[in-house]
Amino acid sequence: MRIVDKVKRKKWMIQALAQASLAEKTSLTKGFLNKKQFYPTKKVQADITNLIYCMLCPNMCRFECPVVETSKIETHSPAIKSRIAYYLEMNLLDKSAETLQPLFEGCLHCSACKAWCPFDFAVGDLLEDVTVDLFQNLKKYPQKLQDFTIRIQTNNGLYQKEQLKKATKLLHALPKEGELYYFPGCVTMRNHPEVIEGIIQIAKKAGVKLVSLTDEHVCCGAPSLYLGDQEKAKELAKHNKELFKKSKAKAILCECPECAYTLKEKYPELGSKVKLPVLHVVEWLWDLFEKEKLSFRFSNKKIEKILESGPISYHDPCVLSRKLHIYDQTYCLLATIFQEQFKEITYSKEQTHCCGFGGLVNIANHQLADAIATKRLAEFQDEGIQTIITSCPTCLYGFQKNNPELTFELFDLVEIVSKLMDD
Repeated sequence: MRIVDKVKRKKWMIQALAQASLAEKTSLTKGFLNKKQFYPTKKVQADITNLIYCMLCPNMCRFECPVVETSKIETHSPAIKSRIAYYLEMNLLDKSAETLQPLFEGCLHCSACKAWCPFDFAVGDLLEDVTVDLFQNLKKYPQKLQDFTIRIQTNNGLYQKEQLKKATKLLHALPKEGELYYFPGCVTMRNHPEVIEGIIQIAKKAGVKLVSLTDEHVCCGAPSLYLGDQEKAKELAKHNKELFKKSKAKAILCECPECAYTLKEKYPELGSKVKLPVLHVVEWLWDLFEKEKLSFRFSNKKIEKILESGPISYHDPCVLSRKLHIYDQTYCLLATIFQEQFKEITYSKEQTHCCGFGGLVNIANHQLADAIATKRLAEFQDEGIQTIITSCPTCLYGFQKNNPELTFELFDLVEIVSKLMDD
């Protein structure tokens, strides 16, 4: 963030301090000089300073948080979640499942709150370190999260191997060595094998040699980080780093934004920095298009069928748009493919609204996740959209789950490209 933008965000704070009375200024000064009393006596993982900043802020981000705007429960608001986290770290609250519940069901880790934050941080990022401290006593977690932890530790991912047979069969056809390592996400392997098939078709058409060591594949570790299971996340990161090295690939391809972000930004923190470039599939498709290795047919039955359904738009995944800052390429591609039929809706790009299935909300409270997804779909409906495209397997899953009356045609961007590219 530019210095000018930071100053603008903090302007209201400067004005408030200037207008404060002498007594208020004196109180603030004394509090600052004696700040050690507000910190834990034992060393903790959590960033206590930023938790304090967040919990004492006027909480304007509350009006941007999709969870509290849907649930209307104030313990889901960003500043209150930080306050709960702070009190837990200071041992001022009982570490019970009931107390911990708002931290998991109340944060999508979508970074929407960052848009208002004068300190330029997201509450979800602060909570990740807090959960590392809390995880030391897993038995205090809500039961659903305890079960989810065991599930990941047992399967090294979100699902059992038997649930991934179709995806595994597709990936087994790839060579053991190649230039581009394809790292499929857990949700894609379980729910969207057609996306894997599409990526393989596009790579073949573009002359790109994909590699994926399927039999040794494990989760990226993002769900473990949200749980606070840092040791499991480190184990998975170390395994994947060795896998990439073994493949002799020159770059890594992810269709899941969470996987791409975790590999790029979190693995260095876990001691397993990946030296290879990590690409999200949107970046890869745009690169192929610019190099004229990807072209589309604009008059065929496949595209006509999609166009018949009405206006087409795109849902920006939160991690892709706000954490990885990837969106312009997508809009250029879709505008090229659909031309006049494509429409950008109001809440898009970095101002996107979450699908409801970020973080662990769907695990901790699936009714709340469904309600947020339904609310997001209603925004598309209000703008007359009938076909929604996205670039995140979790977003696609959340929308499909909450589209019972088939109100919308739903696609992953890879599906669209693979259907419409030249034969």
